[in-house]
Amino acid sequence: MTIFIDASIFCAYANTNDVHHKKAKEILKRYIIERQEQAITSEYIFDETVTVALRKANKNLANEIGQHLLNSEYKIAKVDQICFEEAWKLFQEEKNNFSFTDCTCIILMRKLGIKQIATFDKEFKKIKEIQVIDI
Repeated sequence: MTIFIDASIFCAYANTNDVHHKKAKEILKRYIIERQEQAITSEYIFDETVTVALRKANKNLANEIGQHLLNSEYKIAKVDQICFEEAWKLFQEEKNNFSFTDCTCIILMRKLGIKQIATFDKEFKKIKEIQVIDI
């Protein structure tokens, strides 16, 4: 099975002071290490993760996290033009309150047939076909 990893997991994992740090470690350990689920994220999540690390910590941590993601077992999906356009349509809908990055995640997950997302973002629970993994 494949699981999509959101920036909230990576950021909490990297920040030992984050309220979700222990949960993030447990999620990554349980799903990626122990169960050896295929983990995928996106270039937008990569961007969000290193940017948050830079703003909340420092450039060294941002570089460290970025290098770890690039050299790890995580696959980093690209948002092509079709996904971008579909994400933009989803973003514009009045009924949701997702960020544009979250919309790209939803569209990528649909396109790739991924049903699980590891995230602390409660908004994803509004999507019926997606199971939120938050322990």
